[in-house]
Amino acid sequence: MRSVEASLRRLGTDHIDLYQTHGWDGRTPWEETLRALDDLVRAGKVRYVGASNLTSWQLTRALATSERLGLERFVSHQIQYSLAAREVEWELLPMAEAEGVGVMVWSPLAGGLLSGHQERGAAPPSGTRRAVGWFEPVDPERTFDTIEVLRKIAAERRVSPAQVALRWALDGRGVTSVVIGARNERQLTDNLAATTWSLTAEERADLDAVSAPPLPYPYWHQDYCDADRVRESEGE
Repeated sequence: MRSVEASLRRLGTDHIDLYQTHGWDGRTPWEETLRALDDLVRAGKVRYVGASNLTSWQLTRALATSERLGLERFVSHQIQYSLAAREVEWELLPMAEAEGVGVMVWSPLAGGLLSGHQERGAAPPSGTRRAVGWFEPVDPERTFDTIEVLRKIAAERRVSPAQVALRWALDGRGVTSVVIGARNERQLTDNLAATTWSLTAEERADLDAVSAPPLPYPYWHQDYCDADRVRESEGE
């Protein structure tokens, strides 16, 4: 409550449109967290509540708790998603779509790596996020293979590799919006231009293929044994 009051003072407003928890708190029961968020909504200080960086089972439990107790539910989930980090496709994206939860993507450029400014095997350029210790892990070989395809599409489209990566993320299944981290006006203008065009089916297929991570269990098993039933259950 103190944090929200302080934010309202700093923002010079009487409400916050979307207030999100930042991660998983294993020390505090969902009932307590959700009641506090519900109180903020009922007081008019917050319009909607969301979550960030949860696993599928954690978000599912939160939604079930809200439904059981008649509390405000999470309307959004802010998660990492990019051509260099596609793990959320296995559970979090289809789960959010099934439950009607909006998806806000953070780091759609993998800390700037997918903008194409770094060469394979080279150190991150000075001044970039990765040069100052950005922690986001990636598979280097798969990611730089992906960057080569990004550059090819970007050259053919006469746009930047960053725009191609952002367009791919924006078109992701169930994705509502992406969170960009432009450092200057030039980057901001370029990033926003990703909303003005679309990838072709062939371009997206090329990016999907080169960036695809190996399926973990039980997904590889379902893909091998029950692919038709899985696709049918997902409405494909």
